[in-house]
Amino acid sequence: MDATTYTRVLNEHRDRVFSRALYVLRDREDAEDVTQEAFLRLWRTGEAIPADRAGYWLQRVVHNLCIDQTRRRKVVRARFGQPDTEATDRLVAPDSGHWATDLDGNQEALLNAMAALPAETRSVMMMHYYQGMKLREIAACLGKTVAALKVQIHRARKTLRPLLEAQGCGAPTARSETG
Repeated sequence: MDATTYTRVLNEHRDRVFSRALYVLRDREDAEDVTQEAFLRLWRTGEAIPADRAGYWLQRVVHNLCIDQTRRRKVVRARFGQPDTEATDRLVAPDSGHWATDLDGNQEALLNAMAALPAETRSVMMMHYYQGMKLREIAACLGKTVAALKVQIHRARKTLRPLLEAQGCGAPTARSETG
């Protein structure tokens, strides 16, 4: 991948990569680190990745980097406190590419409840519901089957439902899972 193509891919995907990392990690500095590492890896392996597949490749790399970062944070969190929960105020809206300035109460409650999910499941939920990716796209990114993703999403909803009801919010709404 030449420098011009890399710059085009960077400009096309940086907001989505950063917002995904920020949604999953809920810490701006960690999200910036993950974003930087993902694009550094793209630059290093650029020739092996066709430009038209770079978005899928980046999603998989960000997914794995977020899981790694979450594992590393477990030890740090016990020593230094909780992540930046106000980071949700600065999230990039999934379809607009603009900074979201206000989340409604249900969105905030959902993001908080999603912290109870395992990192991989949280990442899948973010890709599907917040970034609008179809299950077949997620499956291609993560090397899973669509059926496995449907089970994972079903279990996540089952976990989230009582947490959201306890906060006085409605349960997560079903979205078309064909994809």
